[in-house]
Amino acid sequence: MVYDPFSPEAKRDPYPFYAALRRDAPVFEIAGRGMWAVSRHADVGFALKRPDLFSSSVNADRVDLPASETLLGSDPPAHTGLRKRVEAAFSPRRIRALGARARSLAERLVSDLAARGGGDAVAALAAPLPLILIAELMGIDPAHHETFKRGAGAIIARGTGRPPASEDERAARDALVATFKGELAAVIEARRARPGDDLVSALVRAEDGAPGLSSAQALNFAVLLLIGGSETTTNLIGNALRALFADAETMARVRAERARVPALVEETLRFEAPVQSLLRRTTADVELAGTRIPAGEIALLLLGSANRDERVFAEAERFVLEREGTKHLAFGVGPHYCLGATLARLEAAAALEALLARPRLALATADVPLVDSYVLRGPRALEIELG
Repeated sequence: MVYDPFSPEAKRDPYPFYAALRRDAPVFEIAGRGMWAVSRHADVGFALKRPDLFSSSVNADRVDLPASETLLGSDPPAHTGLRKRVEAAFSPRRIRALGARARSLAERLVSDLAARGGGDAVAALAAPLPLILIAELMGIDPAHHETFKRGAGAIIARGTGRPPASEDERAARDALVATFKGELAAVIEARRARPGDDLVSALVRAEDGAPGLSSAQALNFAVLLLIGGSETTTNLIGNALRALFADAETMARVRAERARVPALVEETLRFEAPVQSLLRRTTADVELAGTRIPAGEIALLLLGSANRDERVFAEAERFVLEREGTKHLAFGVGPHYCLGATLARLEAAAALEALLARPRLALATADVPLVDSYVLRGPRALEIELG
């Protein structure tokens, strides 16, 4: 069979490829890419729970820091210590306390969009809502929000999107990233001099005899918090809206019974995961599904495929609102389970409830461009009618 996650066909609609992989080649060597695609739920879950065999070090930016000093690229025990710096800020209790703020912000953004009769729901709601909330948790001035949004988009495009079409496009991306990191570095140093009760201060503050993170460590961590705390939720909200517009019956039910919104969010996470894949590097020869992956190889763990594995989910290719259980892997599993999972669910529910409360909600155009990424999946823009 043929499968290339970077191909336009696979990025546009990966699900037929995933089904073929699960059926015929659950561990598949991707020709010319130096990657092994892992597609079944049990195998993806196993790899995520075994950092001793599937290391996150492949995700480190070695230009700036060794893997052990980054949250995304480290494995336990180094990862455990880094994660503890911000775990308290993402506790379910603290996130639930943000519920009123999330609902208030969502209602204001939706009201502004409705006053215009509609528009791009991504630009007007799905993008600003999570970005504003994570920036507030980090203690970042709202004046920086637009810079950080553009910079986050450039980092994603540079790392997981199509190659730039020209040197000018490459230079423009690099300039956005440099501005983004420069402004964020200034925030970090300001908190080092005068810490407060926010996430950035938690990164640089000495705690329990351990020194605060270095400037490079804190910047790496803060970039991850901003991107992970905004872009994935943006895609979650957009994907939920796409699912609703594709299914009039489900749309009618959640509009009539908005207590179903959490179930809508959960099934969206399974059916159209905002993060489609994660990378790991094998530390030893590993056998999965009867196939040996040699040591030192890159495993492409297909969350989007695992979440549609017919061995785990009945009618896996259908969007089923009443689906019981939350066996999906949209937020990962194991030591790298998403810190912001509770926050993402809360934000998505707030955005969707605010939209569903409006008397008129319709898709304005069938043309929905997607984010250019083999990792992230969601609408780049979503034009709606709103009243």
